[in-house]
Amino acid sequence: MAYFSISLVEESFNYFSEHMKPNQKYFSKDISLWKYLNNKNKDKPLCLLQREVRLKTLSIGKKLLICLPPKFGLGDAIEYSIAIKSLIESKKFERVGVAYCSNHTNIFRDLFLFSNIYPTIISEEQTMEYDTIFHVTLEIKALKFQKYLRSNIAKEISKYFNIKTINIKFKNNQIKKKKKKIISVFPISTSVIRSLPGKIIQFIIENFKYDYKIKIILDDSFFSKNLLNYICEDIKKNNCEIIKPKNIEELIEEISNVYFGIFVDSGPLHLAKLYDKYGILVETSVSGNILLDNSNKIYSFKNDYVSNFCSGPCGLVDIFSYNKTVGCYETNKVSFNEIRNLENLKKLNRFNKFEKNTYFVANPVGCIKKINVNNLFKLIKAKLKETQCEDL
Repeated sequence: MAYFSISLVEESFNYFSEHMKPNQKYFSKDISLWKYLNNKNKDKPLCLLQREVRLKTLSIGKKLLICLPPKFGLGDAIEYSIAIKSLIESKKFERVGVAYCSNHTNIFRDLFLFSNIYPTIISEEQTMEYDTIFHVTLEIKALKFQKYLRSNIAKEISKYFNIKTINIKFKNNQIKKKKKKIISVFPISTSVIRSLPGKIIQFIIENFKYDYKIKIILDDSFFSKNLLNYICEDIKKNNCEIIKPKNIEELIEEISNVYFGIFVDSGPLHLAKLYDKYGILVETSVSGNILLDNSNKIYSFKNDYVSNFCSGPCGLVDIFSYNKTVGCYETNKVSFNEIRNLENLKKLNRFNKFEKNTYFVANPVGCIKKINVNNLFKLIKAKLKETQCEDL
C-alpha cells in the first residue's frame, strides 16, 4: 500500500487545491502524487520523498483521524461516510477527521458535509491535532480482504468501535405520478464480475418496453462502451434513452429522480439506498444480505450458483491472477481460505486488465452466465406492481 511523506526543499507547491509549504512534513497515499514528485525530482530536487510504515494504534483516544486506503469506489466512499457519520453521532469523540479521500472528496464534503477533511495530503502539524491515527485497513482485519471477501464496511467499522450504524436517508425529488413510469437500469460496475451482460439488458428492454420507458445509465468506462456496442440496435429500435452523467452531481440528480431501478453492486446502488429508491439488485458475486441491510425498498434477485470453489455470492469483488490463470474463484480453482493465507496479495493483481476484462465480457463467469432471465422477469414484474400500489 502506498503511504509516504513529503518534505519540500525550497519552494511551496500546489497539488490541485491543496497547498504545501517548505520546511513542513506532509503525509499522503496518493500514488499519482508520488509519481509526479518523483519525476520532478529528476529534473531538480523539489522535495524529499520517503516511504512510511503505517503503525497500529495502541489505544483509542477522543480525537480520531480516520485514514482511508489509497483507492476505493463510490460505493465504498458512501459506506465509509456512513461509518464516519455514525462515529460522529455516537458522541464518543470530540473530533473526527478523514484523510486520503481525494478520489471521492465531494461525497465526504458535499453530500455528507464533513468538515475535517484532508483529501490528498495532511501535514505532520495537522496530525498532531488528533490523538488517534487510525488506518482502517490496517486495524480492521476484515477490511484488508475486501477485494476477496466483501463485507459491509460501515458495519465493520461500527463493530470495531462498538457503536450503532445509523440509517441515513436523503430527501427525494418529487416524481409526478402522471408521468410515464420509467425503469432506470444501472448495469455497470468497476468489475466485470459485477456488471450485467448485454443479453440481460436486451431481455429487460424486450419485456418491459411497451409499459415503461427504459433508461440505461452508463459512464465512460470500457464496460459501458462494450455494452453500448452490444445493445445499440435495441436502443434504436425501441426508443430507449442512454444517460451518461458527466459528474457525481449529475449522477445524484439522476438517481434522486428514479422511479424504479435495476442495479448491480456499484456506486449507484449505494446512492439509491440513500435516497430510499425502489428497485432490484441483481446479485452476482456479492450478497444482497451485505449490500441491502439498510434498504427495504430494493429487493435482491438471488444468486444461487454453486461450483466446487464457490457457493452463491462468493464475496469476490474483481477478477485476480493466481497460478498463471486469471478469473474468479471457480476459474482459478482456488478458495478464499487459500488467498487469505498468502503473504503477498499484490501479485494477485499483476495481469493485463484490458485483455482479461475483454475476455470475461465475452465469456462471463459462471454466476453471471447462469442468471435465470425468466425468474428475473417475474421478480421485476412483481416488484413493479408493488411500487405502483405504493403510488396509489
